[in-house]
Amino acid sequence: MKLKTSIMVLVATVAIWGCDKFKVTTTKDGDRLQIHEKGKSGKVGKEGDILTFDLVIKSDKDSVIKDSYKEGQSFIMPLQKGQFKGSFENALYHIAEGDSTTVLVSSDSLFKLMNQPLAPGIAKGSDLKFTVKMHKIQTRAEFDKDLLDKKNNEPKEIEAYVAKNLKNALKTADGIYYVENIVGTGATPTVGNLVNVQYVGKFLNGKIFDKSTPENPFEFPVGEGRVIAGWDKILMTMKKGGKTTVVIPSVLAYGEQGVGPIQPNTPLVFEITLNDIKQK
Repeated sequence: MKLKTSIMVLVATVAIWGCDKFKVTTTKDGDRLQIHEKGKSGKVGKEGDILTFDLVIKSDKDSVIKDSYKEGQSFIMPLQKGQFKGSFENALYHIAEGDSTTVLVSSDSLFKLMNQPLAPGIAKGSDLKFTVKMHKIQTRAEFDKDLLDKKNNEPKEIEAYVAKNLKNALKTADGIYYVENIVGTGATPTVGNLVNVQYVGKFLNGKIFDKSTPENPFEFPVGEGRVIAGWDKILMTMKKGGKTTVVIPSVLAYGEQGVGPIQPNTPLVFEITLNDIKQK
């Protein structure tokens, strides 16, 4: 009899816990949050703080729209108010360091703000699901110190990567390391030549952040600042048909600003194949 009662209590407890786990809480400001895991610190951000988090965005049918885990880099952004009630930005004020939370955002409101029609696969009146894992909340001063430390440690990180992964790599005067896996033939491109390349871009941890496809090679005039400086420099050492693995320091990539999934002061690894050169 006691055993039966204990089992019933356990089932009831699990049921209550399950309901709480998936319960949507609406704040007084109209933000809708579904808390999956609470962090230990309880630290929430203030206006102007810098947030570092991973994010998965899904439609109401669970189709993935964006996934920072697969892209290999977390989001970094200042905490500031959004432009409509129930926005993702407003909900971030309620997500503490260490929390895992899903924010429900009206697709109608979001696309109206962007002055765009609803994207294919997103139904009118539906919610988009922004699932956040909040890694770090910092003041601007704390964030700037981390950036400076990262910048100062970058040369050592590059040297360690090269020693492990690129034996016999050459180093340019600019600090670019490279290995010619296949040496091409003919002349090297000069400023203004149109080059046709295939490439894979990676972080030092090996995660791919960008790549071309055989159907869509990348074509551009070299040496005119159309790409990061490291690309212009290394391509003008290559010949047609050549394939090079190159490590580009952040100062010759996206620098202290970063872009998209590439964080500030991030060195990058590329595998570049020079398919063709069209001379002037």
